[in-house]
Amino acid sequence: MSEVLEAKFFIDSYLKWLKENTDIKKLENNVFELTTPFLDRHNDYIQIYVIKEGDKLTLTDGGYTLNDLAMSGMEMNTERRKQILKTILNGFGISLEKEALVVKCDLKTFPLYKHNLIQAILAINDMFMLSRQNVMSIFLEDVENFLKANDIRYVPGFSLIGKSGFNYRFDFVIPYSKNAPERFIKAVNNPTKDITKSIIFAWNDTKVTRTGETKLYTILNDEDNDVSSDIIRAFLEYEITPIKWTERKKYIDELAA
Repeated sequence: MSEVLEAKFFIDSYLKWLKENTDIKKLENNVFELTTPFLDRHNDYIQIYVIKEGDKLTLTDGGYTLNDLAMSGMEMNTERRKQILKTILNGFGISLEKEALVVKCDLKTFPLYKHNLIQAILAINDMFMLSRQNVMSIFLEDVENFLKANDIRYVPGFSLIGKSGFNYRFDFVIPYSKNAPERFIKAVNNPTKDITKSIIFAWNDTKVTRTGETKLYTILNDEDNDVSSDIIRAFLEYEITPIKWTERKKYIDELAA
């Protein structure tokens, strides 16, 4: 099977799984609750709400994502956290209204913006978590500091549109050089099966749109979480290079090339 056909097969299978495992419940005349198969940091299914006004739709998490983090002590009360949150939201075209994540669309663009809102929720849940020894630390900052300390050139917060039309955000891109191809980096604070599946889908959907050779690295936080062999194997199966945070120094030369 060619690389393009293999990517298409994975994308089709993923979309079928997503469709079959999303439940819709009508709450009011124009308000619907969508329960997705994706899990949040409490292992509860992520829910979003759709408000229909004529042909226009408003999609929102109802404020749950940020309020839940605040209840756990992770408030957006520093400029750095606000900037990281803004970067994530901008990458998916999501607005912040008070504490709610919100995006407006129409019936035609609903699948795209539903996807974007869910991906933003997953990214926020992953990035803003209690870290080592209950010290508030953002893993994305750790990864960026690692790149800086080792003179690895990069561009932060890079978004791509896949063949499906969906939008994806990668945390860093290292431009190609005469010694190495273009390289994307995704920092994963809490490597779960849902996050892994989402990254594999994103990469299969986007890499076929790139000209020339391109690679993806996932940097996995294994200091605060157990990274299962199944997750490592899944990334390798789709030619994604997983880097355990505790083994990051082994890859300095490869990333700096």
